[in-house]
Amino acid sequence: MGVSEQHIIIVGGGMTGGLLAVLLAAEGLRVTVLDGAPAPVMPEGAAQLRVSTLTEASYWLLRNSGVWDCLNLSRVQPYDAMQVWDQDGTGEVSFNAVDAGVDSLGWLLENGHLTAALYDRAASLPSLEWRCGVSVEGARREGQRWRVQCGGDVLEADLLVGADGARSRVREWAGISGGPRDTGHHALVATITTAQPHGGCARQVFMESGPLALLPLFSLASPGDQRQCSIVWSGWPQRIAELNAAEPGLFAAHLQAAVGDALGEVSLLGERAVFPVQERHASSYVATGLALIGDAAHVIHPLAGQGVNLGLLDAAVLAEEVAAAMKAGRPCADPHALSRYQRRRRGENLVMQNAMRGFQQLFEQRAMPLRWLRNTGMRWVNQAGPVKRFFIGQALGRGADLPRQAQPPRQRMR
Repeated sequence: MGVSEQHIIIVGGGMTGGLLAVLLAAEGLRVTVLDGAPAPVMPEGAAQLRVSTLTEASYWLLRNSGVWDCLNLSRVQPYDAMQVWDQDGTGEVSFNAVDAGVDSLGWLLENGHLTAALYDRAASLPSLEWRCGVSVEGARREGQRWRVQCGGDVLEADLLVGADGARSRVREWAGISGGPRDTGHHALVATITTAQPHGGCARQVFMESGPLALLPLFSLASPGDQRQCSIVWSGWPQRIAELNAAEPGLFAAHLQAAVGDALGEVSLLGERAVFPVQERHASSYVATGLALIGDAAHVIHPLAGQGVNLGLLDAAVLAEEVAAAMKAGRPCADPHALSRYQRRRRGENLVMQNAMRGFQQLFEQRAMPLRWLRNTGMRWVNQAGPVKRFFIGQALGRGADLPRQAQPPRQRMR
C-alpha cells in the first residue's frame, strides 16, 4: 500500500476533531470522522448555553481553513476589551484592542455553531467522510494498522486519533493514563440580560468561592443591542448547587451582589446548566499509530476560557506534522511526526494548566498578606507596559511555535 492510500480515522466530531479532519482533508488526505452525535445543524433562535471564546490564533485557524466563511456572523460576538478584578480588593487588570494593536481581542460563539460550520465545510472536501450517530465499540492494534469496530463494521486506520473528549475511550484503548483531578469546583452556565450594554468587553471577577466570567453575547432580537451576556460561574459545589436551585429573582440578586454595578441590573434569561470542573492530562499524547487531541489529551479549568483554543491548536499542529510527513514520502503515522506533535503541544498545554490551577488557588486564599500581594500584583501588571503586553499576547493565543494555519497571511508568507 502506498503512502497516498493512507487512511486516518478520527473518533469524535466536535470542534477539535472536526477542525483536524478539515485541515487534513484540505491536504488531500483520506479521513473518516466517527461521531456519536447526530449531524450538527446551525443553531436558530436563542443562544445556546455552551459557548466558547476564540483567540486571535483560533480565528486565523478558522479563516485560513475556510471554516469562518461557513459561520453565521450574526451569531458571532467580537470583543475588544477585557477587565479582570478582585471582589475583595482594589486589584484590577484591564486592556483593549488598541493596546494590542488589533481590531478584536477575541470572539464569542456557541459550541454547536462552530461544530455545524465545521460539518458544512467538511461537506465540500471529497476525501473526508463524516459519519454521524455511530457507535465505536472498540479499537485494537493489529500489525501496522488499527482496527476500529464501528456499528457492525470494521474499519482500518493507519493513524487513529482520539478527539472523543475528557472520558476518551481511544485513550483507554491505547492504555494511556489520564485520570481526573478534582479542582473542587463546579461551573454554572447561563444567559443573562443587563441594564447597561456590555460594550464588547469580557469581564471576570475573582471571589473567595471562585471566578465569575461575564462574556458579551450577540442579540438576535435587537442586533447591536449589547444587553445579553453568557456567564460561567465557577465555585464550590455547594455554592453552585444553591445558585442553580435559586428561583430566577434570587439568582439575579446573587449575581448582582457578585458583579456590583458593572452592567447595572441583571436578570436571568432561560435555563441554567451545571457541570463539574476537573483537570486531566494524559501521560502521553501519542502511541504507535495513534494521537490524542483536545479534551482527550488535556482538560483545564475554564477560568480563562482557553480550553477550546488549546484543542484547536492541537489539531493544527498535528495536521501540520502529518502533512509534512506525507509530503516527504513518509506514512501519516510516522513516529517522528507524532513525536514532534507531542513535543510542540504537551509542554505548552501543561504550562497553561498549571497557570490556571495557580490562579484558582491564589484567589481562594483569604490570608490578608496574600490578599494584599495579589491586589498589589494586579495593579502592577496593569501599569507595567512589558508585563501587560505579555498577558495581552497570552490572551490573543500568540506563541513562539504557532502552526502556520494559525498565523495571519502576512506571517505565513515569511
